[in-house]
Amino acid sequence: LLSFQMAMETAYLSSSEAFYPSTVDGDTIAHKKAILQSCSNSARGSLRDPSGLTSDSLSPPLLFYLKDHGRCTNRLAAHRALILVGLWGQAPDNMLLLRRCVESLQILHENPNQFGLATLLEIWQSRIRPVFQSLMFGFGIADELSEEVFSSLIEDKVWLSEYTIHARTILGMILECSSGNLSQYISDEDTFSNKSEMWPPLRECPILSALASKLRPIKSSSIMLHHIVAFTFEMTHDIDSIASAVPSFNMLFSVGSLFSEMPPIPKESIEQRRLIDQAIVDRAKKSSSNPVIDNFDCIKDVDLVGKAFGLDPKYTRTRYLVEIIRLGKDASINDLLGGSSTALMKPLFIEELVKILCARLDGIISSLKRTKQYRGVVSRLDAETSTWMKEQAERFTSQDDDYTPVSLITTHSLILRLRSMTENDTFSDQINSLCLISEMLLKAVREQEQQRVMDI
Repeated sequence: LLSFQMAMETAYLSSSEAFYPSTVDGDTIAHKKAILQSCSNSARGSLRDPSGLTSDSLSPPLLFYLKDHGRCTNRLAAHRALILVGLWGQAPDNMLLLRRCVESLQILHENPNQFGLATLLEIWQSRIRPVFQSLMFGFGIADELSEEVFSSLIEDKVWLSEYTIHARTILGMILECSSGNLSQYISDEDTFSNKSEMWPPLRECPILSALASKLRPIKSSSIMLHHIVAFTFEMTHDIDSIASAVPSFNMLFSVGSLFSEMPPIPKESIEQRRLIDQAIVDRAKKSSSNPVIDNFDCIKDVDLVGKAFGLDPKYTRTRYLVEIIRLGKDASINDLLGGSSTALMKPLFIEELVKILCARLDGIISSLKRTKQYRGVVSRLDAETSTWMKEQAERFTSQDDDYTPVSLITTHSLILRLRSMTENDTFSDQINSLCLISEMLLKAVREQEQQRVMDI
C-alpha cells in the first residue's frame, strides 16, 4: 500500500494533465473521452515506474483528480512516516521500515512546520526514545518495549549500529526544526491549497492537528545533550564512559527529558578526553588506507562532540593523525600531512610521533641483528641514541597492543616529513638523531640488495 501511495504521488507530479471531472469546467466532451480511453485501455503504464506512462491518456483515472493533492508532499510524508514507524514497531527487526520512515521525515525536515516537528516528536517519543532508554538503563524502565523481542536485537551489532544512526538522525532533525520560528512558517503547499480550487478540497487532518496541538517547547540544552550522547554512543558504544563524561546522563531519555532544562556539561574533563580518544581510535581502525584521506571530514562528527566537551578541534585532529600512523597507515595521509601543520597541536603531534618512530626503528634494528650481514652496521650506530631509542620503544610498546610495524622506507619517509616540521624546534635534535640512524640502516639495506643482484 505504501509503495502504491509513493508511486501515485510521483505519477501525479509527472503527469502534465489534470482536471476535475466532477466540476462544470471538467465536464467537457474532450475530458470525458480522455477518461473513457484511460479506463478502457488495458496497456496502462506501471505506477511503480511512472516514466512508463507513455502518454497522459494512458494515466490511471485518479491522476485526473489528484494531481494537485500530490503537491502536498509534507502531509503525505508525515502520514507515511507515522505508518512506517508503526509497522516497524510491530516488526523491529525489519530495519528497512525504519529506514524508509527516516527518508519520509527528511522531507519534513527540509520544509519545517509545526505538524512536521510534531510528527518528528511523536516518532521519537513513542518509538525511538523507549529503545534508547532501555539501551542506556536496562529493560523494565520503558514499559512500551518487550524485553523478549528487543534484548536479542540490541545484542545484534548490525541492527544496533543502524538503529543508532537513525535515532541520532531523528534527534538532529528535531534539533534543527525546533531552533526555527515555526509559528510563522507557512509551507508552499499550504499557500497552494488555499488558492487552489482542487476537488475534493484539502481538509484539515485530525491526526496531524492533534499532534500539533500537543506540541510543547523543547529545551535547546536538552536536545543538544541527547544529540551528543547519541553521537558518542554511535562512536564508542561505551555506556559507562559516556555516563562518566556527562554528569546529567541519568536524566536523559525519559518521557519528559526533551522538555526539561539540563545543566551545562563540564568542559575538558579527563573522562571526556578519554571518551574522545576512544572514538578516535575506533574511527582510525575503521579508516581504510585506500582511498587516500585528504581532509578531516571523516572525523567531523568527533570534532562536533569534542567541541561540545570544550576540546580544541586541533586536539581531535592531532590524535586522529597519530592513531592513523600508529596503525601503520601512513600512506593514506601523505597529502594531508603536508598541509595540516596549522590544524594540529604541533608539540603533541611531534612528541607522539617520536615514540612511534623509536618503536619502529628499534623493531627494525632487532630484525636486522638476526642477519649476519647487517650486524656490523648495527654496531656502528650511535650508542647513546640507540639506548634512548630502545627505552622509548619499550615504554611505548608495553602500553600498546595495536602498534603496527612498517617498512624502513616508510619509516624514513615519515622521519623526513617530521624533520621538515621541526626545524629550530625543541624536538629537532631528537628527530635529526633518528634521521641519521634511519639513513644508515637504509643505506646498508640498499647496498646489500645491490650486492645480492650482482652475485646473481
